[in-house]
Amino acid sequence: MRIPPRLLAFGVVASTWATPAVTRADAAPAPAAPVPAAASPPAAAPAPAPGVPMSITGQVVEARGRWTADRRTIVTDAVIVGDDGARTTVTQLGGRADGFGMQLIPGPARLEVGDRVLVRARAATTRRGRPRIVADDVTVLAGGATPFVRTGPTPAGHYLYWRSGCVFLTYDVDGTVDLAGDSERAVMDQVLATWNAAIEGCSYLQLLATAPAQGEVGHDDVNLITFRDDTWCRPATDGEPPFCLPVRAAALTTVVFVDDASSPRDGEIVDADVEINGADFSISTAGSSQGTPPCLSDLANTLTHELGHVMGLEHTCLAPDDPPRVDDRGDAVPACIATSDPTILDATMYNYQECGETKKASPEADDVAAVCAIYRLADDPGTCEPIGGGTSGCCDAGAGDRGATGAAALAALTLAGLARRRRLTSPRA
Repeated sequence: MRIPPRLLAFGVVASTWATPAVTRADAAPAPAAPVPAAASPPAAAPAPAPGVPMSITGQVVEARGRWTADRRTIVTDAVIVGDDGARTTVTQLGGRADGFGMQLIPGPARLEVGDRVLVRARAATTRRGRPRIVADDVTVLAGGATPFVRTGPTPAGHYLYWRSGCVFLTYDVDGTVDLAGDSERAVMDQVLATWNAAIEGCSYLQLLATAPAQGEVGHDDVNLITFRDDTWCRPATDGEPPFCLPVRAAALTTVVFVDDASSPRDGEIVDADVEINGADFSISTAGSSQGTPPCLSDLANTLTHELGHVMGLEHTCLAPDDPPRVDDRGDAVPACIATSDPTILDATMYNYQECGETKKASPEADDVAAVCAIYRLADDPGTCEPIGGGTSGCCDAGAGDRGATGAAALAALTLAGLARRRRLTSPRA
């Protein structure tokens, strides 16, 4: 099948996947995605007098469950951005906290991130006089959750996940010749910050950068982000020849994971590396590049997509050679050439991009919902360790455990206009 003209195809993850035993998010309903923050934060709503009833219509942008001080009740503190732009924090009885859920039966709908709601509430105070706005009734006007696709499952039926609350990423110290100096590092830092800001209202996972270092792709407990400016191939080793990568991929992510149906860690990611193609594309930022290929591959656009793969997300539709998949609702994932659904085509995890495209540089609703379903705030493991940083981490396993891992290559952004571009420029060696 033909790829749409002038489009790059994001590659697929060729690994195995799972959810941790404590989370098992593959079976849990997905929270909806937070609404991206406006350029200027909305003003807080004025505090009403105690006892005053009110109605709030707007969108839930944050929702955090917690135990009350006596550890007897779970309540949810939710932030609603009203139609007038004001932010109101309301407290609802029930919710999720520390791996437990509490629900009133019958009771009002639960406040979920992304939902558009009508909340009937009232002002109240605690016994110590602290003001609260209590949600008495919730009507969901429009659900915020959109379908998403995860990489997997493993043969045992699990999806890809990280066990720790943090993923540490290392930039290759050599960077890329396509951008001046070390300017690519600031762009990559901003990509990590953008993902963290998008998911912080509903997920515990954080993406963190370590000091740049020299490295190569492989299972070495270093999550490397590297640029291949000279050739889109992995170098030869003493025992193996060079391995060249899909020519139309602007980047590719390789994950190593536990692939053992008898292990409670089945599907756990233990290493993830991102390779960015500077041999066939000009890596750019703000529309500028020092590279020679005519097709610009915006670094923030490409890396935001690849980090979705690192966290366990799959493409939103099927490329011609992809196997069948289902989304989080159990519905079949459509072929890319057979869909016009904007929630699929506009997602950060959509398979294709145009030359110079930048719209994937910010995660969309389904992308955020996916991360927040896998790594829910209520399931926070309370750890933030690099690979091998704890006594039960992957690096403390013996050779037998390391042998029970699998590897998967996730092809990234690819251009469908590549054939045309190659007619205009000679292939690189």
